[in-house]
Amino acid sequence: MNNHKSACLLILMLITGMLYGVNQLRNATNTARDLSNEARIEAETAEQQAQLAQIQLKSLESKTAELRSAFTKWEPHFANYSTPQDAEQRIAEVIRDGDVFLLSQKFEAREVEKDALISEALIADLIVEDEYSKTLNWLGRLEEAIPSCRISRCNIKRGERGNDIHLELRVEIPVLNK
Repeated sequence: MNNHKSACLLILMLITGMLYGVNQLRNATNTARDLSNEARIEAETAEQQAQLAQIQLKSLESKTAELRSAFTKWEPHFANYSTPQDAEQRIAEVIRDGDVFLLSQKFEAREVEKDALISEALIADLIVEDEYSKTLNWLGRLEEAIPSCRISRCNIKRGERGNDIHLELRVEIPVLNK
C-alpha cells in the first residue's frame, strides 16, 4: 500500500470514528432531553396537584371556620373532664354547693365512640327531693356549672311534703380523650 492509500484509509477510519462518536452523543442528548421532558411533566403535574390541594384546604378551612370557632370556645369546658372521676367529683361539688337533699345517685361510665375525641361519657342518675324553688334553681346552677353536660331525662313529680318536688335526673357528661 502506498502512502496515498494509507492516508485515505486513515482519514476514512477517522471519519467513521467521528460519525460513531457524533451518533453516540446524539443518542445521549435525545435520552437526556426525554428524561428532562418527563421530569418537567411530572413537576407540572405535581404543581397542579399542590395547587388543587391548596384550593381544597382553603375551601375546607372556610367551610369549617364556624365549627372550629365553636370548638375552641367549648374545648375548655370539655377539657375539665379527662376522666369519669373528674366529672363525678364535679357533680358531687355542685350537689354540695346547692345544698339540696339527694335521695339517690348512681354513676356509670359508658363508651360513646371508640378512638374519638370524646370516647366516653359519665352517666349520672340523680334523685333529688327538696323545696320547689331551691331544686329548680339548683338545676339551673348545675347547667351553668357544667355547660358541657346533657340532661337526657328530667322527671319532676310532687314530693312527699307540701312544697317539695321529686326530681329524677339523668345527666351525661362527655369525657375528653387526650
